[in-house]
Amino acid sequence: MFPSPTYGAMQSTWRNLRTFGEAWGEIARLSPMVVALRTDAALSALTDPLGAPPGESLRMVVEKFDAVAEGAVAATLESGWALGRTLTGLTTPLDAALDVAQAAVAPARQKLRSNVARLGGGSVDEGDPDRSE
Repeated sequence: MFPSPTYGAMQSTWRNLRTFGEAWGEIARLSPMVVALRTDAALSALTDPLGAPPGESLRMVVEKFDAVAEGAVAATLESGWALGRTLTGLTTPLDAALDVAQAAVAPARQKLRSNVARLGGGSVDEGDPDRSE
């Protein structure tokens, strides 16, 4: 018996949903870590103002605006591609929406990873190597 196209679409949808959930899970896990690392740096700057890294407070704000702008552009571009894939029947509307959402959160996820590494929180793993796609 041949697998139905619906079954393949559902597998793809679940895989996309899992990937999107993993992205949000990592964001939820790393955000408090970055806040804690930056709070530590801010408190140490109070005791030793000359030892504080220059421009860190400005960098915090700029990085957030960068991530939002990059996410908006990525989501806009992915929306066009997703619409085309949906109209030609290559993907389901739910998969297209998840692709757009993943594109939107990817820049924030990457900024968090780089901030954890830069602020001294160690390296962030790129995923579970034992998990098969």
